Amino acid sequence: MPISLYVTVIGIFILTIWIIWNTINHRNKITVMTGMMISMVLGMVVGLTIGVIIGVLLSGDLFSSTLWAIIIGISVGFVAGLPTGLMAVLDGILAGLMGGMMGAMLGDMIAPENQETLIKIMFLLFIGIVIILYQMMQQEFIKSKSMINHPTAMIILFVLFIVSYNQMDALIPSTDLHNNSNHHHGVSTNNFVVQADEYTFSPSQIEIKAGEMATIVLENIGEREHDLEIIGMKAEIEEQPSSNDHTHTNNQIHLHSYPGEKQEVSFTTNTPGTYRYVCTIPGHEESGMTGMIEIIP
Repeated sequence: MPISLYVTVIGIFILTIWIIWNTINHRNKITVMTGMMISMVLGMVVGLTIGVIIGVLLSGDLFSSTLWAIIIGISVGFVAGLPTGLMAVLDGILAGLMGGMMGAMLGDMIAPENQETLIKIMFLLFIGIVIILYQMMQQEFIKSKSMINHPTAMIILFVLFIVSYNQMDALIPSTDLHNNSNHHHGVSTNNFVVQADEYTFSPSQIEIKAGEMATIVLENIGEREHDLEIIGMKAEIEEQPSSNDHTHTNNQIHLHSYPGEKQEVSFTTNTPGTYRYVCTIPGHEESGMTGMIEIIP
């Protein structure tokens, strides 16, 4: 994992602990309503931010990313609400649950070329919300006279951090992406079989060479019908299967397969880039039937 991603995760951890420590330290001064607000905001924003990161790192495995994001979001909401009572705990748990679910889904579904930008936006949004939350706590019960706690000082530090953060190395280098694809059932060939099950594709990451003919075989090993569509990739189709329940354009890769059935298509594409392939049957993409295909020069 790149150093910049470590910095992001550690930053989330430190700021979360900072808010929780202040909540515990001043628990006797916190009203129930303020405690509910703190636990709700912290549970939601941590669940959402961590969920996006996990969703990106575990792209193609929506169940696992959602489960981990929910666990983290609920845990943060629970701990943040504990010092001020059960109402705050309940608010924190529900907010962490919702944040984790939404974050994981967003991270899993975002296009690969936008993953790094999304993580950066979510991290900076997280910091901004934590600063606002702390300023609320400062006015309500902390009431510290330290210059560092002044809103202007915090805004200046935030701006300086944004500049420094953007100078760091890539969060998800393409070389790491290639290594991960090989490690997570990836292939590097222009002829490959994609197995469809409930609700996954295997492999979930594929690399093929531009300008050469490639063949995709969709093998349905599940008990439901599935299809495979490559989003946004234009190709010259050399051989199109005759059995297909979905309409398609001549340059759109789309395969449909019933349980136990195989369908295949051969094509050529000259446009390098990274594209997603999904199952377009209602509900299947949302359940985790997504993958990534990279066309290399």
